[in-house]
Amino acid sequence: MVYYVILVLIIVVMGIWIWYLQKRNKENEKEISALEKEVKETADLGGGLEEYNKKMQDKKEHAKEKIMELFKDKEKISHKEVVKALNISKNTVIRYLDELEAENKIKQVGKTGQSVFYTKV
Repeated sequence: MVYYVILVLIIVVMGIWIWYLQKRNKENEKEISALEKEVKETADLGGGLEEYNKKMQDKKEHAKEKIMELFKDKEKISHKEVVKALNISKNTVIRYLDELEAENKIKQVGKTGQSVFYTKV
């Protein structure tokens, strides 16, 4: 009788162990699939990270050019106007405006809040 109980326990433990291994295998397959997808997407870029960085830099420069074009219609602009015109986030607009200011293309008037606007240098 004791042997049957031990045998049943061994079978149950082995069943649980096999179930656990199959579960881990499925998780690993999902991870491998995700990694393969990332590799394919990176390979599709051609140059990988270098090409991605170039595309992002081009996108940023294009947005900064659009910001400068806004000064053709107005002498001063606010970050809210830029957000509306370019349809990008406020934080991104502020970062671009800060970069243009560092490049001495525009000047910030005001310190903080809604009274801040920018003029072309």
